[in-house]
Amino acid sequence: MPGFILHLTAAQMLLKHLPSHPDFPYPISSVNDFLIGNLLPDATQQKESSHFRDPLYREKMMVFPDLTRFTAKYRSLLPDSSALGYYFHLYIDRKFFKDFIPQIVEFYNADGEITDMRDEIATVYIKKSRTSIPFSRYLTEEYYYGDYTRMNTYLVNRYCIPLDLNPNVTNPGITEIQYENVQQVLDLLHHFLSVPPEAAQDLKVFPLEELLAALEQYVEEFLAVPNKYIP
Repeated sequence: MPGFILHLTAAQMLLKHLPSHPDFPYPISSVNDFLIGNLLPDATQQKESSHFRDPLYREKMMVFPDLTRFTAKYRSLLPDSSALGYYFHLYIDRKFFKDFIPQIVEFYNADGEITDMRDEIATVYIKKSRTSIPFSRYLTEEYYYGDYTRMNTYLVNRYCIPLDLNPNVTNPGITEIQYENVQQVLDLLHHFLSVPPEAAQDLKVFPLEELLAALEQYVEEFLAVPNKYIP
């Protein structure tokens, strides 16, 4: 999943672009609730359920939300700011894993063939540095997860991300998550700012400006066609 701060970055981008889309059908009445909604899908251990993933694909390396599963159940809730934030989180996850990650890394099996099956992956080719690493080193603080840590402070500063959000948000009816669990996420946010903003210049996996440009593009697409995934 993209990190908490990266989700809030995308949310801040949307709020910035929203005034230029007067026909967007879901006015955000509470910025706080919208931002909380962007954290909610990750406020649980049951992420397959909270992210509306298709169980048929759980063996894949890139598993992303099926947005129509969410909208088929909760379309009527989208006018609620927290529900819209929840949906936007799922949308960003889908775009991130389906579209962006394949642009920056490739996964290979032991025979040197590209694979998308998680259990088959032996090495990861990182396009940014043109290097291959063992898969065991990829999802670690040295590489993938460490990049989130290295970019967090920079993103909070650049996008003026508020971290002291009010967790007391009323659940409009989403049963996959306990809204009060978001407090656990909020408690973690400040701990993610343990590195200086300059650390973002030393990312191992993500080309930072390409990532941010992609998020801007995804935001614009969401605002332009918000009902794309509504059956």
